[in-house]
Amino acid sequence: MVALQFSFSNPSVIPTTVRHIDWETQAERTTRKNRTDGTMIIEPTEGCSLLELLGDLEVAGYELVDAFYQQRIDAKDPRGERTYHMVRFLFASREFAEPSKWFKSIRDKLLNELRTICENALWRTRCFLNPFYENGEEVVDQRFVSVNLEVRQPLFHPDGQPVTIWKRNEEGKRVGDAPVPLTSSHRLRMVGSCVKLM
Repeated sequence: MVALQFSFSNPSVIPTTVRHIDWETQAERTTRKNRTDGTMIIEPTEGCSLLELLGDLEVAGYELVDAFYQQRIDAKDPRGERTYHMVRFLFASREFAEPSKWFKSIRDKLLNELRTICENALWRTRCFLNPFYENGEEVVDQRFVSVNLEVRQPLFHPDGQPVTIWKRNEEGKRVGDAPVPLTSSHRLRMVGSCVKLM
């Protein structure tokens, strides 16, 4: 399986079709934070484009089987009062995919919403290779890839105009005659069964 897990600070950009699950409790957060069985395979990398990733997943034989949203406790807030919005899209290898009839009825709309997220922003990306569990038991020789996408950088203003930035030299001074549209430093791709930064 491959999970694309987005963290949003602004709830207005959360896709409308994803199902909502209950808010995360402190106990759930503690359990989640204490899991240490995964391996980071991509270190946190700023300015990543997801433009080609959905096509790559399809070519590699993965299909969307679930999507959900949860409001979570922000780990940077010691009092546990600040939250963020987590949206996860789950893809399974086609040979093992078993989405419900209800999910199949909304899948195209979810994919369109996910495509919009991928096309309209750059992300700080980090990636983990985790053991795969079924009914609480680890499945030998199966892995679960979690692609964590945080720090959203919109490519467009609300009026549709591109976000622009000044190019800068090594000393931090502006270069050029005018600001240029924001561009990615890396592209996240699926190559065969591997998630890679390019």
